[in-house]
Amino acid sequence: MKKVRVTVSDFMFEILKGDAEYFKIPLGKIGNTLFKYFIDKNLSKIELEESSGKKVQFNLSKENEDIFFYVLREKKASTEAELMRDIFFTYINNLRFKREEIIFNNTFKQIREAIKNNKKVGIKYHSTARIINPYFIEVSSKENRAYLFCYCEKNEDFRNYRISDIENIWNLQKEIHIKDKDYIEAIKKNFDPFLSKGQIIKIRLSENGKKLLQTIKINRPKLIDSKGDIFEFEASEEQIKRYFTYFLDDATVIEPIELKEWFIEKYENALKNLKNNWSKMINGSLLAKFLNE
Repeated sequence: MKKVRVTVSDFMFEILKGDAEYFKIPLGKIGNTLFKYFIDKNLSKIELEESSGKKVQFNLSKENEDIFFYVLREKKASTEAELMRDIFFTYINNLRFKREEIIFNNTFKQIREAIKNNKKVGIKYHSTARIINPYFIEVSSKENRAYLFCYCEKNEDFRNYRISDIENIWNLQKEIHIKDKDYIEAIKKNFDPFLSKGQIIKIRLSENGKKLLQTIKINRPKLIDSKGDIFEFEASEEQIKRYFTYFLDDATVIEPIELKEWFIEKYENALKNLKNNWSKMINGSLLAKFLNE
């Protein structure tokens, strides 16, 4: 198995590392994916000072190993490191949502093919297989990442699925069914990855919670109204769960009651686990002290 070692600038390394964490894939898989993607594309050239940079290393897949030296000659790179550095440099000169499309190129292609041909697809999403009717791909301005808007037959409802979280995809020969054309067009016109339109959530915020609302911007729900410490948001329950979990006791759900009960259960379980771990740690310390005496 061939190992690739390449020195990149600190800036390039931080972007590559950040994408690996953001998209939850190993850096080595990104390296292999980019090598294959840029085989038939022009590369931007970069010169690196010998005294600077960080090492990136990974094993080539068998498929890429078989053609590595052919590509090296075709790209007229003087060294293996030069070839991979130019590939990485070409990649990072794209916005994050374009880099996402490069990394998950096959998934994007299959989805677009299915939409063009008006066909359903099967996907594995969060470890669960499901059949969907794909309608369109849209980039969330809040997260700078792509979502697939579709009708999920398993959930019997419309859904937005993060394309980077689709673990597997396969094309089907069944025709797409348009469930509600007007609704689909409305979502496309005013895209919201959480499909929160018309859902009102009431939250009580402490003074510190009000400050957090101003500073935490990622996934922040749309504020509709506020009176004193009561705030009304137009948001899905999923968006509220993601966003206000960071607030702990600085945010209390008022309505709907089912969402309030979800937070209560989560915090009670967290407290229970914390107490159990603390008890085990204390008992372990006492036992160790006893054994040492």
